[in-house]
Amino acid sequence: MDKRQTFENIVINLEPDQRFFRQTKADCALVLIDKIEINHYAEQIILSGTHFTVDYEDKVIERIEDRTNIHLETNLIAEHNEGED
Repeated sequence: MDKRQTFENIVINLEPDQRFFRQTKADCALVLIDKIEINHYAEQIILSGTHFTVDYEDKVIERIEDRTNIHLETNLIAEHNEGED
């Protein structure tokens, strides 16, 4: 029997004034992030949002119909209590 504690994913839907842009590494497109999902078991944070291509030369931004999901791995560096030095 697996004794690991299970956690539900945490999903945060951002309000319009909380949304932010993140640039993709693959094609330098912009993603307007409107949802953050924390997957504790997989140790991932998933940023989801609307994808925009950017033509910097012609100064054109175009919305793409597909949504984009950006998967980030979490990396525990340290754990400490605030009262510890």
